[in-house]
Amino acid sequence: MRRRRASHPPAPPARRRRGQADVGAARPRPTSSVMASALIDEIKLNASNGDSEQYDLAGFTPGWLHDLVGSCLGTTLPAKSYVACKFVIGGGKKTRAKYDPDMLKHFTEALRAAGLEEDRGASACAECAGTYKYQHDTDKDLKYLHVFPKVEIVSVGGDGDGVNGGGDRTGGGNARSPEYQCCSCTFEEFIDLVAMNVPSFSQKRALLKRMRVLQSALEQLENMLVEQQRLTEQEQEMYDSMVDVSSKVDHLNAELEKMVSKGRLTKGEQKAMIGDLASKLEELDVMIATADAEGKQKKRETLEGKRVQLIEKSDAIASFKPIVYAMANERELNDLRAELKALEALEKASGGKLLKGADVAKLAKKPQIEERIAALEGEDKGWFEDECRAVLFTQKAPAPAKKKAASGGGGGGGNSSGWLTQAAKGGGRSAPAAKKTAPSNPFAALGGDE
Repeated sequence: MRRRRASHPPAPPARRRRGQADVGAARPRPTSSVMASALIDEIKLNASNGDSEQYDLAGFTPGWLHDLVGSCLGTTLPAKSYVACKFVIGGGKKTRAKYDPDMLKHFTEALRAAGLEEDRGASACAECAGTYKYQHDTDKDLKYLHVFPKVEIVSVGGDGDGVNGGGDRTGGGNARSPEYQCCSCTFEEFIDLVAMNVPSFSQKRALLKRMRVLQSALEQLENMLVEQQRLTEQEQEMYDSMVDVSSKVDHLNAELEKMVSKGRLTKGEQKAMIGDLASKLEELDVMIATADAEGKQKKRETLEGKRVQLIEKSDAIASFKPIVYAMANERELNDLRAELKALEALEKASGGKLLKGADVAKLAKKPQIEERIAALEGEDKGWFEDECRAVLFTQKAPAPAKKKAASGGGGGGGNSSGWLTQAAKGGGRSAPAAKKTAPSNPFAALGGDE
C-alpha cells in the first residue's frame, strides 16, 4: 500500500512538492473548505482507480473533518473496486502534538451522522461498505481510523455508463449465495442451515455481516414501494423471496453472544475479540476524558459503567480455554503433505538430470498425491471457512510420513468428513455423533450447547 499524506496545499497555480520548503512571501492560511478539498480530490481519484491509501490528518480541525465526511466519505463514490481509507489520527509522545486530542471523537461523530456504522471486523468488501473501525498500532505507536466508504462499482470495459454492470439498485446478493439462502428460507430451515454450515463464531459473524447487507437492501425496497416507485423484475423477486429477515438476524446475534459467554472461541477468535474490546476501551477513555473536561459527571459515570463491563467481558473471554477445530482427515493430509514435500525436494535436487528407476517411480505418484490432497481439502467445507481459516485452525507442522500407507485412500475411515471439536490441549471434548435426521452433517460438534 502506498503511503500518502494530506498536506496543506498552497494557493494555485503553484503546487509545493512533499518535503519542499516554502519560498517567498507567506501565504494566507487555507480556509476549511480549501483544506478539505485537496484531500477530498485525492481520495476520490484513488477510489476511482480502486486504490486503498493511507492519509495523515496531522493539523486537521473538526471543521475540516466534517467537510471531509460531508463531501466525500459520507457519499457514494464511483470506484473500480471496494476501497479502504486509512487515516492517521494520533500517536504516542513523539507525534501526539500534531493531532487534535479529540480527533477520534469528532471524526466518528461526523461519520455516524453521515450514516456510517462501526464494524470491528470490517475490510474492503461489499459487505463492509459504509463502515469504519479504530486501530491502535502499538508497534508503530500510531492511531488509525479505517473508513470503508460506500462505493458504486464502475465495471471495466462495460457498455453504457458502466456502473454496476446494470445490476440491481439495492446491491442484493446472488440467489445462490449463503446469505440469500438464509434470508429466503423459512425460519426452521434457517436454524438447520446455521447448524450445518456455520458452526464457528467467525463463520456466524461472517454470515451475519452479509445478512445485514440484505436486510438493508430489503428496507430500501420497502421504502421504494412506500414511495410508489416501480421495482425491477429482479428487485421484485428479491422482495417477494425474503422471509423473517429481522428475526433471523436477531437469532444469529443471540447465538454469537451465547458462544462468547460460553467461551466457544478458538485461540485466534479470542485474540481478535480481546483486541476489539481493547480498542473500545481506548475510545471510552477518550469519551470519559471529554466528559471530565466538560464537567458532565452523570455522563462520565455512565461511561465508567460501560468501561467496567468491557473489562469484565475481556477478562471472561481470556479466562476460557480456547476450543480447537480440526478436520477428521487431518492426519492423512499431514502425511500426504509430508510425502509431497519430500518428492518436491527430490525433484528439485535432480536439477533436470536423469533419475534412478526408484526415484522415477516415486515421482510418478506425485500427481495422485496432489489430487488426493485437493480432494481432502475440499471435503465438507462450511460457509466462509477459507475466509475465517486464520482464526479457526491452529497451524501444525506436518506429521512425518508413516511407513504403512493408508488403505483405500481414506485415512479417516467412513466418518472422516467434517470437523472435530476438542479442548485446546486435546484432552477435553470430542464431537458428538450426528443426528439421524441429518447424517451428512459435518458440523454436529457444536450442536450440544444448551
